[in-house]
Amino acid sequence: MSIEELEHTADIRFRIRAPTLEDLFVEAARALMETLYGDTGGPVTEAREIEVRAADREVLLHDFLSEVLFLAESENLVFSSADLSLEEGPPLSARGTLRGTPFDPARHAGGTEVKGIAYFDLSIVEADGGYRLEIVFDV
Repeated sequence: MSIEELEHTADIRFRIRAPTLEDLFVEAARALMETLYGDTGGPVTEAREIEVRAADREVLLHDFLSEVLFLAESENLVFSSADLSLEEGPPLSARGTLRGTPFDPARHAGGTEVKGIAYFDLSIVEADGGYRLEIVFDV
């Protein structure tokens, strides 16, 4: 698995690789949290259930990350891990548990505000025996 930041004129763009779709979604959430908070460490004391449904993989990923962003900001949490399962549809669904810690300004203030997840250039492709994602976070 890998997360690679790519050049982008105004926002933050990543290329993420993972062996499974579930791992790809989890790695994308990790990239989002690291963008927002820098350090995502701390004692894992919180868990939140998450479930999203969509017509295709790209929309499902967009909606999943949007929900992760919403939960992190609205509940003042920093997620450091996730257990996730994807089910083929229709509709497709992503269901699982996000785990993390309450936001601590001394530890988690090293990131960049993310306003949203862009649909522009969002693509999931099968490559090299796994999956590759290109995604832009609107900052």
